[in-house]
Amino acid sequence: MDEKIGSKIDLLVEKYFEQALDSLKTIVGIKSVMNTPEENMPFGEGPAKALLETLRICEQLGFKTLNVDNYAGHVTYGNKGKLYAILGHLDVVPEGDLEKWNSNPYELNIRNGKMYGRGVSDDKGPSIGALYALKIATELVESPENTVRIVFGTNEENGSNCLKYYFKKQPYPDVAVTPDGYFPVIFAEKGNVTYQLSTGLKNDYHTKLLKMNAGVAPNVVPETCEVVIKTEKVNEIEYTIKNHKSNCSFEYTVNGDEITIRSIGKSAHGASPELGINAASCMLELLTKIDFGPGNWIFETLFEKIGKDVNGKGLDIFGEDKISGQLTCNLGILRFEKDRLYAIINIRYPIFFNEEMITIQIKEALKGFDIEEKSHSKPLYVSKDSSLIKSLLNVYRSVTNDESEPIAIGGGTYVRRVPYGVTFGATFPGEDTAMHQPNENWSLESFKKFIRIYARLIYTWLTEDHS
Repeated sequence: MDEKIGSKIDLLVEKYFEQALDSLKTIVGIKSVMNTPEENMPFGEGPAKALLETLRICEQLGFKTLNVDNYAGHVTYGNKGKLYAILGHLDVVPEGDLEKWNSNPYELNIRNGKMYGRGVSDDKGPSIGALYALKIATELVESPENTVRIVFGTNEENGSNCLKYYFKKQPYPDVAVTPDGYFPVIFAEKGNVTYQLSTGLKNDYHTKLLKMNAGVAPNVVPETCEVVIKTEKVNEIEYTIKNHKSNCSFEYTVNGDEITIRSIGKSAHGASPELGINAASCMLELLTKIDFGPGNWIFETLFEKIGKDVNGKGLDIFGEDKISGQLTCNLGILRFEKDRLYAIINIRYPIFFNEEMITIQIKEALKGFDIEEKSHSKPLYVSKDSSLIKSLLNVYRSVTNDESEPIAIGGGTYVRRVPYGVTFGATFPGEDTAMHQPNENWSLESFKKFIRIYARLIYTWLTEDHS
């Protein structure tokens, strides 16, 4: 890019930065957590309100907008050539424990050079930043060669059903990026498949399982697991707990012939289960040392096949490739209901692996269990040698002078919803924004740098000649 154009972009970023902050403040102030659907609000009032307010801001900036039934909306500049898209989302995860926040999660708070609030980094900040980057680029390109569209979704955190609906009504872009990950660019995302395992557990022995509950979602390492056992041998079980060695800590209480046991581990994202301590796995190991009679095979099988490792070795599905690394397996949910034990596992498999063969092997390894595939997203891969990756790297490096290489991740992003695209930003290397955690943040410097990068990207798209 011409240095003069880059300088003009940077001046315009300074011109619009305070306005961008004001717009972000407005959107962060909306609690856009998924809730009960209402009329014309498919994901509840909050996400719909965030979309309407964002489209209003777009119109104030001089853009024409389209609202697709409050599932998603877009703003477009240009009407010919290739269709380039930026996919952002306005919904957020719940705030969690308010006691752990140092300020109101639904109020943009700036202190020590950082913005705090739910969504500032995931993904309201990047979405608003992309909007102002588009505004800046349009001031430099009066007659675009191509079309650029920013799509604002409202259900990314809960299945991306917003884009499923949106793309039934609107065309797919030729090329897309989402600012919902990391810089410099994510060129590969592992395959993502979730299975539910279940089997009957007869409670006709002197030691019976009454309750078991662990986990909040398949893609989260369970922090706690609680079981309630009815037994004639309370003293024996107490002795087993006291002498059990584990990575988790254990608590228990006794009430007559019932004993309640709680394992406490460490939560982590299911894409990186090695970073956590799985309380469900810890509990399974303990239960293998308690006499449940005919039911022991269930706990022993689950622990041996799933609980002992996070890479699928027990299931004989472990493997890796040079591009995306090792397969991971997270035991995310464990529960007991109506004499039936349920477990849900989330597997992230390398991009050159085969999901059908993984399914076949899991059924072989877990005979005696009913296996149901609950969801599957195929791997995403765009070669590092592609023109798309090279052009994104050029734009990123022109602003940062950072020579970091493209990365592969175990997580999944919005671009899986389009035929061709990758994740481009918004978090910079080495940056911790406490995404999905209390005190989510993003530095003012990073926000500004992000707008500079995206304005250059959009300018490049608008001026490319494909004739």
